[in-house]
Amino acid sequence: MIVEYKMHRNEQGNMITPYFIKEGGYYPVGNKLVGHTVNNGSYIPSTLVVLDKAALITRLTNSGYTIPNPDTGENDAATAEQIEAAVDAFISKDD
Repeated sequence: MIVEYKMHRNEQGNMITPYFIKEGGYYPVGNKLVGHTVNNGSYIPSTLVVLDKAALITRLTNSGYTIPNPDTGENDAATAEQIEAAVDAFISKDD
C-alpha cells in the first residue's frame, strides 16, 4: 500500500522512518513523505492517507515535481508524461 506519512522521533530525539514503512522518503511536501507500507501483518495506523495512482500524480503535479535535465545539469519541471512514468515506476515497487 502506498501512503503519505510523517517521520517519527525516537527516544534520542532523532527523526526516523516509522516501523510500518518498508521503503519511504519519496516526494516530500512539507513534513509529509510518501512510502510503501510493510506487508507482514504489522499494525498500520488508520490515520495514514492512502494514495492511489491519481492521487500520487496530483501530489507530484501540485508540488512542482522536477527531473534532472542531462543537457543543462539543472532540474526542470516534469511534464505530465514524465510524472506519470515516475508514478508508474514507483507503484510497481509495491507489487
